[in-house]
Amino acid sequence: MDKSFLWGGSTSAFQFEGGGHEGRKGKSIYDIREEKTQVKYSVTSDFYHHYKEDIALMAEMGFSAFRMSIAWTRLYPTGVEETPNFEGIKFYQDVFQELKKNKIEPVVTLFHWDMPQYLVEKYDGFKSREIITYFERYAETCFKEFGQYVKYWLTLNENNLAMMIPWMYIKDKNNYPKEEHAQLAWDCYYHSILCHFKAVKRGHELLPDAKFGNMTASAIAYPLTPKPEDVLATQKHNQRTMWDDLDILTSGEINPSFKQRMADEGVVINISDEDRELMADSNAKIDFISFSYYFSLCTQAAENRNNSEAETMQMLYQGFYNPYLSRTSFGWQIDPLGIRIFMNEAYSRYHLPLLVVENGIGVEDEVLTKDKRVHDDYRIDYLAKHIHQIIKTVDEDKTPVLGFLPWGCIDLYSASGNYNKRYGFVYVDFEDDLARYKKDSFWWYKKVIASNGKELEKIDSTDCNKQS
Repeated sequence: MDKSFLWGGSTSAFQFEGGGHEGRKGKSIYDIREEKTQVKYSVTSDFYHHYKEDIALMAEMGFSAFRMSIAWTRLYPTGVEETPNFEGIKFYQDVFQELKKNKIEPVVTLFHWDMPQYLVEKYDGFKSREIITYFERYAETCFKEFGQYVKYWLTLNENNLAMMIPWMYIKDKNNYPKEEHAQLAWDCYYHSILCHFKAVKRGHELLPDAKFGNMTASAIAYPLTPKPEDVLATQKHNQRTMWDDLDILTSGEINPSFKQRMADEGVVINISDEDRELMADSNAKIDFISFSYYFSLCTQAAENRNNSEAETMQMLYQGFYNPYLSRTSFGWQIDPLGIRIFMNEAYSRYHLPLLVVENGIGVEDEVLTKDKRVHDDYRIDYLAKHIHQIIKTVDEDKTPVLGFLPWGCIDLYSASGNYNKRYGFVYVDFEDDLARYKKDSFWWYKKVIASNGKELEKIDSTDCNKQS
């Protein structure tokens, strides 16, 4: 492993930052969800007020990088203002300066799902081309105000999922009859990738030394059986959920099979000459591929499903559990080798460096002991096995990997809407003034980073107590 390998962790603004009603921040779709469900989203883990403490914890673990996102509504409260909110700019400048002081490289996501609510109300989010102008203005502001601090930029979080969940930013999906759903999904996706291309192009122009990437949700699938039909179904799944999007982002062109599938669903694809020029621009091409990886799945051809006794995965993807893999308490399959398979496949297709920006095990019943400890051997075991495969990917397969930034390095608010699902190395006590406590995995990860991934063995809990 190269000594420049980035070790750290990841969060997002809407799940970690808090301060939802401070600093003239506007309302995003998650603020509105909070008002409807009466959860304390505006507080979350309150990085807004705890950022120095949290960055100190990251530095103590030895982080060389920290992935975070910028809240669009903290810079542009409704998304359409002519000038940005200075209080928001000042907050992020303070955070970046604190990170740099602690020798931690910020890895910044421009858009991690927290769409300004005004853009939803007025334009149905990415449904309208109007949003491209506002996103470009927002991205340019980020590059100009924070470019001196940030080398690594990600555009839109897990945007390959956009066609599967177009309702995220729609004011009222009942406004769209069923026969329009496929067109709606394409329109939302298409306008979102134009936002991506605009941001990457402008970023390369303004920050020639910076690196720009996307962020892909990996959904690597295996055939449930060796039947040729299942193998073909698996190829189609992986193409549809991952490679179609990456093909466009890396080449600027939509592959013919994607176009045919859209045509079969009655979708009209209109690409202007100006859009083609943008997508083909060398300045609009990504420098690396970042991705999330939590689990793999199995697929099966439709004609074989009636005769299958396999258990169906109840997730976004229509898939089946792998009988050879165990699962987390949350029901996600544990497949460390899968991350290696995904990375090697992605590199063989696109020949771009890879960056792991999400990985980890979410646990809903984590216990804080009376002496304020969390004995999370399950997290250590999960992460150790994945890191082991990443190291093999680099050292044996010679696939370039820039770093490992597991998800929720300090406990945060789940995107599914609760505080109970925990990923972090640091426990946040949501019932006791958001106090922070180091888990056993904190000390283990500190050792992993110090050894550059060479020491993955579990630390005895008594040693953790001594260190704390």
